[in-house]
Amino acid sequence: MKKDSLVGGLLLTLFHLSLVVIAVILIRDYAVKCYEYGYRIFKEPPVTTVGEGKTISITISDGVTPKNLGEILESKGLIRDSKLFILQYFCSEYKKDLKAGTYELSSTMTVEEMFAVMAGEYEEEEG
Repeated sequence: MKKDSLVGGLLLTLFHLSLVVIAVILIRDYAVKCYEYGYRIFKEPPVTTVGEGKTISITISDGVTPKNLGEILESKGLIRDSKLFILQYFCSEYKKDLKAGTYELSSTMTVEEMFAVMAGEYEEEEG
């Protein structure tokens, strides 16, 4: 019986060890993904980083939700991720300043620059 209990104990230890290894791998993978997503909230590059990009006219109505605005901008190719846009909106200094209207937005703009345009505070850089 001693041999069976030793083998059983060894198998149980290996099982617990494999659970710990799997947990560590999953935690590391999700921590990296969370960090990258959190980093993108503040440092997301424009959709177009080389060349002219595309300029699109967007009409924003009064009372548009961040979710709807993000979906519009994503469908027009001005942002990559509408869910990330919602987080960017709530972390932005412009969240209370966005105004209804028609705006010319470019795929070379960052989300923060788009917020500035929709808040009426964007000044295009000359270069």
